[in-house]
Amino acid sequence: MNIIPIEGTLESVIQTIPERLKDVFPNVIDEVEYRPEIEMPSKAYNPSRDQYRAQIILHHIAKKFGSKEGKILVITSEDLYSQRLNFIFGQAQKPGKIAIISLHRLKPEFWGKKKDRDLFLARAVKECVHELGHTFGLDHCEDQKCVMSFSNRIEHTDRKKARFCEKCEENMKSFLRVRE
Repeated sequence: MNIIPIEGTLESVIQTIPERLKDVFPNVIDEVEYRPEIEMPSKAYNPSRDQYRAQIILHHIAKKFGSKEGKILVITSEDLYSQRLNFIFGQAQKPGKIAIISLHRLKPEFWGKKKDRDLFLARAVKECVHELGHTFGLDHCEDQKCVMSFSNRIEHTDRKKARFCEKCEENMKSFLRVRE
């Protein structure tokens, strides 16, 4: 798996995430390669919203890195949105190779709370696992504790675990068997 930070992203977060992902995806994520920081594609910025459109970034990464790479996790500190949502914590190709998460709204300070590094990292890991789950073909899950549960509020992210429910775990195993 490749991790690609977009300029200005917190390096300490980027260095912490892979070990936690290896716990959730054993035998899937064995080696993580850090790519150099890239610039945010300027065409992704929407000045009227002061946000970046995630789909444009995913398309940019796909063109830049092509099909020769394994899974790619893009991490940014910028605020993201998608066509039908005011903001998103992340987005992914489903199924596919590329996922992006935004750290912007995962920070407790964004929501008027005191800084809490552990909570921030837990949220970041959950969103990484969720978006990578989509790259393996997993859909959103109705189990609110499952990491594949849809989050459109930070409270939704906080209530879910950083792991798959039994059903999603089985779906992941099925996907991996097909891949072998």
